[in-house]
Amino acid sequence: MAFLPALRGVLGLATKSAGLETKSFELDAGHTSWSGMLARLRDPRRSWPVERAVLEGMERVVWVFKSVNAIAGHASRLPIERVLIKDDGEREVIADDPLARLLNAGVANQLEKGPQLRKRLSGQVLLSPAGTFVEVTTSRRGHPIGADLLPPGRTRPVPGFNGNLLSHFETITPDGRRRAIDPEKVIWFRDPHPLDPFRGITPMEAAGLSVDLDFLARLYNATFLRNDGRPGGVIGIDGEVDDDEMERIQGIFGKGAHEAGKLTVLQGDLSFIDLAAKPRDMAYADLARISKEEILAAFGVPESVIGNASGRTFDNAAQEQENFWEHTMLPHLSLLATGWDTDHEDDARYEFNVDGVEPLQRAKRQRRQEAREEVAAGLISLDEYRAIAGYDPVDLPHTRALYVAQGKTPIPTREEDAVALGIAPPEDPEAAMDGAAAAGELGGQPPAGDAVPAEEGDDGAEENALSRLRALFDENGGGEQEPTNGEPAASAPGGNADAGEKPEQEPEEGDAEEEEAKPKRGRRQTKGAPAPEPRAELVEVLNQLGGRLVGRTVARLESPKYRKGTRHFIAEYKVDTRVGDSPLDMARIVPVEAWQTEAEQAVFPVFAAAATAAGGGVEAHDTAMTAAVAVGEEFGRVAGVVRAVVEDLDQAGAPMEEIAQAVREVDLTDWAAAIAAEIPI
Repeated sequence: MAFLPALRGVLGLATKSAGLETKSFELDAGHTSWSGMLARLRDPRRSWPVERAVLEGMERVVWVFKSVNAIAGHASRLPIERVLIKDDGEREVIADDPLARLLNAGVANQLEKGPQLRKRLSGQVLLSPAGTFVEVTTSRRGHPIGADLLPPGRTRPVPGFNGNLLSHFETITPDGRRRAIDPEKVIWFRDPHPLDPFRGITPMEAAGLSVDLDFLARLYNATFLRNDGRPGGVIGIDGEVDDDEMERIQGIFGKGAHEAGKLTVLQGDLSFIDLAAKPRDMAYADLARISKEEILAAFGVPESVIGNASGRTFDNAAQEQENFWEHTMLPHLSLLATGWDTDHEDDARYEFNVDGVEPLQRAKRQRRQEAREEVAAGLISLDEYRAIAGYDPVDLPHTRALYVAQGKTPIPTREEDAVALGIAPPEDPEAAMDGAAAAGELGGQPPAGDAVPAEEGDDGAEENALSRLRALFDENGGGEQEPTNGEPAASAPGGNADAGEKPEQEPEEGDAEEEEAKPKRGRRQTKGAPAPEPRAELVEVLNQLGGRLVGRTVARLESPKYRKGTRHFIAEYKVDTRVGDSPLDMARIVPVEAWQTEAEQAVFPVFAAAATAAGGGVEAHDTAMTAAVAVGEEFGRVAGVVRAVVEDLDQAGAPMEEIAQAVREVDLTDWAAAIAAEIPI
């Protein structure tokens, strides 16, 4: 058949106009494009048509066979699906797609099922420069009901005319007839050639020389062993031996591998010459290794994938598996899926389901591990993690919130979530106590840091409250204070009030029995019990907090970890380098900021519940926050007093028992009562 008649016409017109005599030419059926003309000019031994690639490559060289078999086997094993990509990026698998059903488990043609067809298809894509041609048979409704692989060596695309690149496909039947096929019925698979759109490119063309070298090296060694007739030694006889005797003696020794090592007798003086050669050099081993590496590199198949992981660590073998799927299989699968994906009106496309491929799951597991760490650090919410892990979001306030690492404090990401998390009071005053209880049960705590500014007009009240609180302690945090606003002075932590005066919160003598009869009340009340009075609850919270902080300080003083490097560390050996002369690390033993933050978080629910019950709204939240910050500042001053006591005793050379006992004697009961009396609740 003539090739590109329009091109020949153009050439004919050009030569006629130049006054030159030309001879028309016609290419044979095996050359279907400009690459065919180039192939006639290059060395035919470098050309690897599909027949030669199969006969001289896949059927003779083990590395070509294993590479093609590994890629094609994995491609035929994976199920193919039609996936619809929605506007929000969600992937929906279309169930019962006709083509997917045909390729996964259906009967493709009279000789093979879908997986067998797909394995042959992958092998031809890797070996056929012309590409692979699949003729699809459809029903009256246009659904595919069959697929046949056309012989790639006898099928070619026929270029069109008047700007049409493709006219039709032409194949030669086994009986020698030419058959034209409509392009709409043929799917053409190929790895695109960078220059020629009418052909593909295969790894065999890049690794062809290495394939020849590997085969010839093996053939040379096999032929050498088969034809080797070198004797293991020579025997010479001094004197004459007639021809019959010579032939009889020489006939004893044969040729070939099974005769190697035997002796040969020659006429002459009796002597023995050892002809045994040294072991051959490693030229063949090096040649076989290099050619193997080049062939496997051309196909992109590591040796561990084809079954040999010797000489590799587990990590290296696992990385080779991951590289094979990332850099070889995924591009190959994408090439096949793109070929099956014909034009559709919707946004659906065909994809291979690789969820069951273990090497490809490592990246997903690593991303889920990073997401869990981000959740623990408070960077993403639980719903965001569930989306990364492939789960449906719960979409609740507590799963949408961010939880910071310190104390797992929830930070709402929506304004309406603040009430549910207990961060902000509810708008309904009747639900104030329920909101405060929910905040305590769900871990809702005020965020540490600066206080929320109050509304305009509240500055005077705020300053008055802070001044009354700060007047309770002097610059060192101890000693009696001057009365403020005509109220009695409170004693410093650990001190006592004057003998002639009683604090306002101290019960009268007649009420002592009544006070002892009252049950101890904690912050949480049993269901149905009346809620405690806010001021009494505040006193109890401050007492519990003060006792806890003092006990924690004593425990740190007695811990060897905090005494390391100081004179208080008890040596366990004759020469113990953990003993030193450094002072106690007060920033670790009495952390002022930690005392202040913990006090704010402890008293905020009390203030929030009281303020919400009184008025509700944003002002109640701001008022509670201001009062909590004020109490936190006073606890910071108390921490400074405790730190000063420990530092003074340490510098004076007091033993650790005396320092710890001084801290144990710190009593914050009266101080807590004074704070509760001064705070407006």
